[in-house]
Amino acid sequence: MSGTAREVHLGRQLKALRSENGLSLEDAAKHVERSRATVGHWERGYSRISAQDLTALLRLYGASEEMSEHLQQLRRDSRQRGWWHSYKLPTHLAPFVGFEAEAAEMFHFELGVIPGLLQTEDYTREIHKVGRLKLTDNQLHEWVEIRLRRQERLHEGGGFTLHTVIAEEALRREVGSPVIMAAQLERLEREAKRSTVNLQVLPYEAGAHVGSVGPITVLRFADAGHSDVAFSDTPLGGHVIDDLRDVAELSRLFSELQGQALPTQASQERLSSIRHEHMTRSKE
Repeated sequence: MSGTAREVHLGRQLKALRSENGLSLEDAAKHVERSRATVGHWERGYSRISAQDLTALLRLYGASEEMSEHLQQLRRDSRQRGWWHSYKLPTHLAPFVGFEAEAAEMFHFELGVIPGLLQTEDYTREIHKVGRLKLTDNQLHEWVEIRLRRQERLHEGGGFTLHTVIAEEALRREVGSPVIMAAQLERLEREAKRSTVNLQVLPYEAGAHVGSVGPITVLRFADAGHSDVAFSDTPLGGHVIDDLRDVAELSRLFSELQGQALPTQASQERLSSIRHEHMTRSKE
């Protein structure tokens, strides 16, 4: 059960205001004559709050006029449906895609696969074929299309920058075929030249690193009032992480990985070298 990215963000703001005033969920629920569960759902973005209930809570919390107008506008905007709502996204993924569509920057580390925003269509298809969900041909086509649509934000003028560190094992792992991998690495070389993509390779020789347990994804927003959020993806599903301390720690870990990764030019050279290895195998 999950709402839109705007509903989740609105809920987080309401929870912060309530906590700042030292009020409990029971206090807020009593004030608006709703159940504790209902107020909890608003704060988690599980359900949409009415304008009347939002006004009542903002008065209880003593929110400034500027903050009140900001949150009321956020509530109005939450009715807008993004392009991804026309697809049947997993419930755990929909809020993240909504946040991604509004973010200004993504900080992303991948250990075993190429980052989704940089995948070729063929690579994406092969990855989804062996995913945790068994997809029909129609579902597979739709999931590939969703990923390609998400990549459009990287185009110049999209107001979005991707900072990514890719472990060398992801570049060498043969997904599909050597031909598919050669094309995938060629795509990475092209994307790394974009002003909207900062790509680094974490080489084998870097040794042990903090990303050995899996991927890291943190989103940052142009709106200073919108805190960073992170996303955790596991074999059992995924979820948005909004605890400020947890997000800050993931950001720190990503910075540490950047420090261990090859500089931009050396990363380009490593990409080119591995691409040639895949090309050689494709001719055998």
